[in-house]
Formats: sequence, C-alpha cells, structure tokens
Amino acid sequence: MTEKTEDYEAGNGMHHHESMPRLNATHTNAEGAPLSRQVTVTMSNEQYERLFFQPSAPRKGDLAKRFANPTLLGLICFLIPYTSTVLILCQFQGAVPPTSLIGIGADYYFLGTIGMNIAGIAEFILGNTLPFAVFVIYGSHWGSLAYNQDPIHNVTAAFEEYGGANGAAYNSSQGFHNITMCMVSFMIMIGTLRTNLPLTALFFGLVMLFAFIAAADLRIPSATGPEDLEYIEKLLQVAGGFGFIGLVAGWYLVIIEVCEAVAIPCPLPIFDLSTKVFPPKDKKTN
Repeated sequence: MTEKTEDYEAGNGMHHHESMPRLNATHTNAEGAPLSRQVTVTMSNEQYERLFFQPSAPRKGDLAKRFANPTLLGLICFLIPYTSTVLILCQFQGAVPPTSLIGIGADYYFLGTIGMNIAGIAEFILGNTLPFAVFVIYGSHWGSLAYNQDPIHNVTAAFEEYGGANGAAYNSSQGFHNITMCMVSFMIMIGTLRTNLPLTALFFGLVMLFAFIAAADLRIPSATGPEDLEYIEKLLQVAGGFGFIGLVAGWYLVIIEVCEAVAIPCPLPIFDLSTKVFPPKDKKTN
C-alpha cells in the first residue's frame, strides 16, 4: 500500500512527488521497529508539461495523483477525425470535399464528440482548465459538424427556396460558424503560448484551416463557372495544407504522451514555453 503526496514549489518551478511505501511488519530493524523509506522525485516544468499540457502544477490535493491522465485520450480522439478531415480537404486519393466528409461521420460522433467530451470532463475534475475547454469545445464542434452533414437529418432541405446547399442562406451560416471557430482557435492559440511549441503550431494550423474553409463557404453562392469552382477547391486545399501543420504537431505530441504514460525514455523535446513566454515571477522569500 502506497500513500502519495504532491506539492508545488512556486519559487523554483519544480514539482515534488513524494512516495512513502509502508513495508510489512516482518521488515524491522535491530530494535524491532518497522523500517520505512521516503523517495522524492523532482519533476521539472517540461516533464509536467509532457503529461498535462499545462504551464503550472495541479492544485495541491487534487485528483491527478489517483486518476489516469485523460490528455492522451482527448488528443487521440481529436486527431483521428482531424487527420481524415485534413486528408479529404487536400483531396488525396480522389477525395471530394465536403462530400467525402460524410463517410467519416461515425468518427465525428464517437471519437470526436463522445471521446473528447469524456476527456474534457476528466480534465475538469483534475482542475486542468485549458485542456478541459479545448476538449469540450472541439469535441462539441465535431458533433455539430457530424449532425449538420449527416444525410439522415437533411439540413439543407430547409434552404430549398433559398438555393439549397449552394445558396447564400445556407453557406453564410456555415461561413459564420467557421469564422467563429477561427476566432476561438486564435484565442486558445494565445493561451498555448504558455504551454509548448507543438501545441501552439497545432492551433495555428486550426486558425488558418477554419479561415480558409470560411472563405470557401462564403465564395460558393457567387460561383458561376468552372473557374469559380476550381478557386473554391483551391481554398479548401490551402485549408488542408495549413491543417497538415496541426496534424504533424498533434501526432508529435501523441508520441511524447504515449512514451510518458509508460515511462519510455523519449528523446523528442517538448519545446516548453512556460518559462520563456511571460515567465512567472519568482516569489520573494523572507
């Protein structure tokens, strides 16, 4: 049986994890008293960042030392549908956006929506604000996208008198959604400047991806010929190209997270930014 305590020393930015195993009564010293030992493991900001994508330690007494780390689950559940989406936008292997996105609707529903929201709730319980917000927001975005594109719901039927799927009424709503997601991604990207470089690169890719998809959405109603359709396809390809930046950065983080989860030495740097961008001021001690 092992008791664990965890404290954070703000002055030097290190996280101290103390493990105090209780040995059986058969292990005694010469006087018959039970033996015990105390092991202290020091975790740097960079090591903590590898696990939680947070620039600071969890609050004292939180549940991080008893529950599993949900960050890996949320990250993978985001990247599976995201990877397919980016490849479709890039039009690899004959993919036709947005029609081909219908084929990965199940990924959006189950991995993107359910998986990421479960991870988000777990991050909320652990007190990790940024991962909680990210997983719930983007998990819900996948659900919104899946519902809107699911042929069962036939969303575009309500716009038949306004031009259907090619009309301004429908595409303006899609464009406004993507503009809003672009703004949200930009705000979160600012927050990631205090975490690590790959995470910042991921959100930079998302900002640009949503921006170019919004541009394509708003261009559709005015398309009148093959040249316009080709231009819209190019906008979607550019969106996929920027999304590829986030794709590479995301899977880079997955490798680091998996290695940390099973204590495999990983030579890949996390490029910690918590001590470089708006570094915390050391508290003066008396």
